[in-house]
Amino acid sequence: MQEIPDLFVNPIAFFEYFWLEMLYLLVLLLFYFILTRVLRRSLKGMGMGPEASSGIVLVLRLILFAAMLGVIMTFFTPSFAAILSVSTLFGTAIGLAFSQALGNIVSGFYVFAARPFRVGDYVKIGSVEGIVREITLNYTQVLLPDETTQLVPNSKVVTSEVTNYRIEMSDFIERSEELESGEDSSVRRSMRRALYRLKDMTGYDVAYRYTFELTFHMNFDHQNLRIIFENVCKNWTTKFLTSPNYIVWAAPNACVVYRFSFIVANPMDIIKYGSEFKDDLLQVYWKGA
Repeated sequence: MQEIPDLFVNPIAFFEYFWLEMLYLLVLLLFYFILTRVLRRSLKGMGMGPEASSGIVLVLRLILFAAMLGVIMTFFTPSFAAILSVSTLFGTAIGLAFSQALGNIVSGFYVFAARPFRVGDYVKIGSVEGIVREITLNYTQVLLPDETTQLVPNSKVVTSEVTNYRIEMSDFIERSEELESGEDSSVRRSMRRALYRLKDMTGYDVAYRYTFELTFHMNFDHQNLRIIFENVCKNWTTKFLTSPNYIVWAAPNACVVYRFSFIVANPMDIIKYGSEFKDDLLQVYWKGA
């Protein structure tokens, strides 16, 4: 086996000996520059924030660094390679200390790939609900109904129940037509007409259908309660795309749970009107219906 030339004694012979490895390094660098440029443009076209795209490029840079380090290790004697191997073990031990941060990054890649929501959607992640303002590799930024901002770690996004209130209007209209029957048919027809109007006026194919629950004790006069609900819903028809509606959702011990829903074109309307609508419905508590 030919002896490896000493870099400091005969550098020309050293580079001639490792010309193929040098070519690998040049190809890796060229691949990195091309891929990062294409990746940044693609992520920007998807509407991804600069922090998220920078994080993805950083991970790509670390992968390239590891590949280049493997090539460079072949340039030196086995003893030096052994030293590098030991230092790699220390690096791995240090990396384990940052396992939670790395877990967030891996979860971030999952969020980007699965896309359970996108920027601008009104969502509920575990107990956190609001409008998604930004998605990065580490966290998802959510604007809460009280207009404060909360950063939800992507590891929590992956492990929590996620509700996205965005609806594809075509699918929702189709389901409404399939379910149309009996006394609810007029409500669904009204809802369908409103959604068609929204599509015609704005050209958008999505809306936001928000739902919430209210629980009332059996001591209330539920017959009168439903009349009050109907009147409140009619009063709010002009604020929402359609008249809000409700169903009996559950009947636990000595209580009845009603689930209400309304549809808006802009998720900010959920924050703007949702609390007021609930307050009108809850007036029955003060009146003792």
